[in-house]
Amino acid sequence: MSKLRFSSLILIFSFIASPIMPEAIRLIDTATAQEDKKKKKPKTRRSQVLSKGAFNQITTAQEALAESNHETAMNILLNMMKSDRYNPYEKGVAQQTYAYVWADKGDYSRALIEFERALNLGVLPEQVQLDLTYNLAQLSIAEDKPKQALRYLNRWFSQVEDPSASAYGLKAQIYLIMDNLKQAEKNVSKAISMSDSPKESWYRILLSVYLQQERYKEALPLLEVVVDRFPGKKAFWQQLSAVYQELGMEKKAFAAQQAMHNQDMLKTSKELVRIAQLYLYNDYPFKAAKILDKGLKDGSIKKTSKNWELLATSWMHSREWKKSRSPLLKAASKSESGKLYAQLGQAYIQDEDWKNAEKYLIKAVDKGKLEKRESNTYLVLGITQARLGKFEKAIKTFRRAGDFDDTAKDAFKWIRSLERQLAEKARAEKEKQKTG
Repeated sequence: MSKLRFSSLILIFSFIASPIMPEAIRLIDTATAQEDKKKKKPKTRRSQVLSKGAFNQITTAQEALAESNHETAMNILLNMMKSDRYNPYEKGVAQQTYAYVWADKGDYSRALIEFERALNLGVLPEQVQLDLTYNLAQLSIAEDKPKQALRYLNRWFSQVEDPSASAYGLKAQIYLIMDNLKQAEKNVSKAISMSDSPKESWYRILLSVYLQQERYKEALPLLEVVVDRFPGKKAFWQQLSAVYQELGMEKKAFAAQQAMHNQDMLKTSKELVRIAQLYLYNDYPFKAAKILDKGLKDGSIKKTSKNWELLATSWMHSREWKKSRSPLLKAASKSESGKLYAQLGQAYIQDEDWKNAEKYLIKAVDKGKLEKRESNTYLVLGITQARLGKFEKAIKTFRRAGDFDDTAKDAFKWIRSLERQLAEKARAEKEKQKTG
């Protein structure tokens, strides 16, 4: 599974895993009832009214529920359902309210059972039963029963002439959970086309379908729409950047990452290091250095050898040689090889600080594991020692550099040059002694 497809599954899970709260259920019922003006003509049922006693009991239970006094509400409703004083309709209302108490408690499994009982009594008004059917579809999703959810929703659809966009969105969600991507796409596309202001969750469903099927060219324009409509949603920006990358549009992928950074969406050490790497790769080393410097100071970026090295590299690419020294030293002290000490020595050479350059180049060769850099490190150390006038030490160092094919020619040139200088110096001293 590619990284992009894995991230798309995270997007799917974050949508599906969202719990359905009882408040949300009631709001959806109301919206659905308002949206679906045209119902299939139901069988005629005489309108029923609660008796004064039943009304008072239901009202008291609802007030207790509003105060989260679940036990009081449940006792009132259970007594109503057991009593012979109330007719079937009144007991049905009590049963429905009892189900809402369980939902408010967060026990959706029990709420599902109690809503089913209320529906199966067959005594509630047609509209209430229709809303209950829709509720049961939602609760079935919350209880990870997608097949049951689909049965209830299909029953609801069969009783409605013009289902709402929200209903098609719910059906798409169920099909997505069931991995029926074709039906998920069909229903969510219908929901989006019906609405002037499609819900974010519908776009998530359609994107999940596209990304699971690796339909990146179709996902791209949709992602460009959703980041414009929901600019504060990090997941959409992440997906957009990933799709750009997948389609070889690296500059745009970088621009999407920049947009996230500018909106302060990147918080983790991994995210901050990644954006710094992108700035460095795209020739903005100073910006990369500022991000890394701040993160390493305030702790938002982990203080690892690699991160210190990245900061040092960013400063060096910015030609800020002095600023590169401290992070290089920290990185070098944590590293298992002497490569970073070699870089630190090079940083001092840039400022012609030959003494410190020699110090850290010696540390580099002593620590070892320089691999391909070993030959050049000896060569540069020899040059540094020559600059300090340490000709004899330099010659020894150059002889080590001469052991490598890639630096042998330059090393022996330096050796011949230094030997001539030493010989001339010796002759000059000898002549001085004679004349003295």
